[in-house]
This record gives sequence, C-alpha cells and structure tokens, in this order.
Amino acid sequence: MRGSLVCLLLAGFAQAVEVYLHPVEDLPSRLSASQAGTALSRHLGLEYFESVDANELDRQESFVGKGVWSALLITVGEEVAKDVVPSTMKPSFSLYTTPSLSSLSSLIPTYLERAQQAYSHILSQPSHPGVPRILDIFSVPSSATEAFLSETAALVDFLESETTTDSFAALELTGLSQIVETFGRASEQYALAAETMRGVLSNAMPKSGLKLAIVTVPTALLKRQDENDGAQPPQSPLPVPSPGPAEPISGVSTCYTSAESCVDGTGACSGHGECVRASKAGKTCYVCACAATKDDGGRTENWAGSACERLDVSGPFVLLTGTVVTLALLVGGSIALLSGIGGEELPSVLTGGIVPTTRD
Repeated sequence: MRGSLVCLLLAGFAQAVEVYLHPVEDLPSRLSASQAGTALSRHLGLEYFESVDANELDRQESFVGKGVWSALLITVGEEVAKDVVPSTMKPSFSLYTTPSLSSLSSLIPTYLERAQQAYSHILSQPSHPGVPRILDIFSVPSSATEAFLSETAALVDFLESETTTDSFAALELTGLSQIVETFGRASEQYALAAETMRGVLSNAMPKSGLKLAIVTVPTALLKRQDENDGAQPPQSPLPVPSPGPAEPISGVSTCYTSAESCVDGTGACSGHGECVRASKAGKTCYVCACAATKDDGGRTENWAGSACERLDVSGPFVLLTGTVVTLALLVGGSIALLSGIGGEELPSVLTGGIVPTTRD
C-alpha cells in the first residue's frame, strides 16, 4: 500500500529539515518521515488526505480540531531561516532522511492541490512582480529584489485579507536566497529584506484563527536541483502522486471501514479511481479518490460521486454558461450602443460642410 505522498516528500529533503508550527503543537523533537507528514497535514487541517497508519504518532501527541481556521504554509532556505523566523518561534520537530531532488518542487503544489478540497479561498505562488509602492523599499532594483517584493506582497495580501477564515496559502520564499546570491549575506539589501520578512511573520503570529507552518529547505539541495534539470532522474524517484479524496469526508455519503470493502462496494471506484484512507474529526475510513481519464478522442474526463460513477461536468458547464452570458451581454450592449448612436443628430461641425444640391 502506498504511503502518504507528503511523507515521501518530506523524506526527500537532505540534511536536517526543521518545521516550525504556530500555534505550538506538543510533538517529539525528532519525527520519522511518516510522522512528520501526518503532523504537518493535521496542523494545516488536511489530515483526511493521509493514508498512512499514524497510530504511533497518535500515542505521543494529541490533535484537537476546534472551529474554522485559515492556514499558511511557507518554505524558506535554511541559510536564511534563522534571520527571518521570529525569535518567539522554536522548531516543533526535525527529521533526517535520504535526499530526493524532485521533492523540493513538489511539497507546495501538493498541499495547494489538497487545499482546494478543504478551503474556500486559496492563494498560490505570485506569478508577476507587481508590488505596492509602500513595499518598494530597495534603491537597487534587480530580479532578486523583485522576487522578494512579489512574495512579500502576496503574503501581506493574504494576512490582511478581509476573509479571515477558511483560507489557505502556500508560498515558497526564494527571494531572500536570491538576494544573498546576488548581493551577499552582509549586504544592506539582505539585511533590509530579512528584517522586513521577520516583521511580517511576527505580525502574523497574533492573528486569530491562523495556523502557520514554516519548513526550512536545504539550499544546497536547491542548487543541485537546478544543476540536474534535464539530467537523469534521481536514484529513488517519488511514485506517481496518489490522488486525494474527491471531496472531504463530511461530504461523502458512504465511508467504508476497510480498503477491501471500499473496492467491493464501489466496483473499484467504477474503474475511475482508487480507494484511499482518510480521516477527519477522529473518524477514519476509506473513500474513493477519483482520477481523470482520457476518452477515445484524447479529451480529459473528470469523474465525481462517492463511487466515481458519473462524469463531472461542472467545469465545462460553468465555462459554457459564462461564455453564453458574456456573448449575450456583448450583443445586447452593441445593439443598445448602435441604437443610441442612430438616434442622435450629427454635430454641427459635420453637417456645416454639407451644401444642399439644387436642380434647375
């Protein structure tokens, strides 16, 4: 049986991976990869995607879910972590494992994909360098400072959003490491950037209803990943990510007590997915995780339902409906505009040069 994808991702980091959690969780200082994946997922409110047996961890600590939270996951280079992580935050746990180059680029996307099934509002990595003027604090612009400012602006927007609950953000903070590489660790630019980020994170900690997780990433492994782009795959590549449940447990009508009963009861998820273990609010069972398939024409088909028995047409329907409504508004607006123009008299500037013709 496949283990948790996040456990494998965390197991892919070389050297010591340190994880900072706020609010503080009562955890052992050293965890295995499977325990670390479970602890991080539970802290972020995504524990029902875990498919590993976490009984060992359950005996050592207790998680209690209360109310509706927002969650923020950040990865940052280990060489800059001590300069930006608030002094009031201490490492919740660490782990030492075998390296995997692909893991570094998979942790954030994996959690973003999972969060779409659990949170109403999702913030992902910023795609453009546009930043508010108030954050334009560097006198020497560069791609490194632009990356930092873009990440900081996205982080501030999330923390100051009017949507205080049921929101999720996952950001990979690379701008600080780029500033170190461009200007040096002793530079004024880095000192200013580190102080700014530390202030943003410090102000986030007292925010009610927010769960914060900071994962330090070995910078040496990041450089190795860049150098190995296009090269042979690592010796121990990650398996194909196992899809998470199509919807949270609370929205699934049938929850099976074992994988075998799930396979039998759903006809192996109608051949459109697989049975995975999920847990929420202390309830553990097996549900279908629907996967996308290809039809004979090569088009992607998404499946839904407790047994993945029906096509999910919500996406195409929304797209078609939106297109029809937009076209209707454009046509209606064009007709109204033409009608209004047709009823107006020409300006005197245009009519003044027209000489009426006379006939003999």
